[in-house]
Amino acid sequence: MLTTTLLAAAEEPTRGWGGPIALGIAIAIYIAGATIHYNYRERRGLPSPTGEGDTDFGVNPQVTVVSDTDDTSRDTTGWWGRIVERDGRRVRAAGPPPDRDEAVHLDLVDEEPETIEDAIGRMLDRGCPYAEIVRQVMDEFEVSEATAKRRIRDVRAERIAAAS
Repeated sequence: MLTTTLLAAAEEPTRGWGGPIALGIAIAIYIAGATIHYNYRERRGLPSPTGEGDTDFGVNPQVTVVSDTDDTSRDTTGWWGRIVERDGRRVRAAGPPPDRDEAVHLDLVDEEPETIEDAIGRMLDRGCPYAEIVRQVMDEFEVSEATAKRRIRDVRAERIAAAS
């Protein structure tokens, strides 16, 4: 293949004017298109954003000035929520932490609070749709969607294992 290419190149030492003419035509088409585009924008009153002279439009500021605040403590809630411990398990809770006063803690009920697994089992027994179970678990226990879905899968797997 290389020898064929070398023989073809040796037979035709001059390449001709085809390449430079094609390049000139491409440059002429580009210049004509740019000129037509420029004239079109000028007729329509759409000046170039980098054009010379002042325009009637101002530049919107990208940053606003804010006062310095005393609240400079780091927020413990990250992009994916915060990690809290519920019923001895670490779960990711969506949303900001609730504002609770730890000094005022009233135990209104003597029995244990319902666990996520108990709530999911109760809703499965009632025949609630999957999306409704996910929504209620997220709202009631303040966990993320992924955690709610994982707990539903775990409860269903436990029920299947217990049934077989």
